Amino acid sequence: MYRSIKNAVILGGVFVIFVVGTYLPTWTDRLIFWGVGGIVFIILAVLIGERVRRLIEGYYTYMSGGAEDGDLVYKEGGNTLRLYFKRRPHTIYVPSDMKWIEVMPDWAKANKNLIMTRIRGQVGRHWMFEDTEKREHVLAQR
Repeated sequence: MYRSIKNAVILGGVFVIFVVGTYLPTWTDRLIFWGVGGIVFIILAVLIGERVRRLIEGYYTYMSGGAEDGDLVYKEGGNTLRLYFKRRPHTIYVPSDMKWIEVMPDWAKANKNLIMTRIRGQVGRHWMFEDTEKREHVLAQR
């Protein structure tokens, strides 16, 4: 659904910029308007598009941390959970099933498969996921 909305907005924006530009008196004015209008439209589409995607899907992920390691943050509505990652081997450490139930907030305990599917879809193919029970790889949840 999000892709259909995004494609419709992009086509509509390009159409509006083109039509409005055709009313300008000279070709130079039209080319400048189309160029500037196109750049502004692309910037707005990217910025607003991400917010709309988050609103429609109801969740998002981001990574924070240093050059070596950090936290992958998953937000769904007002809820948040964090997973530890290392950049060098491109590995995200996921608590094993038993550890997940032990450390995750109540809202996430029964939803591990759904949450991990969403995270995999957001972070990309170059990240590996490793089940772990190691204390240093399992983050305390707030």
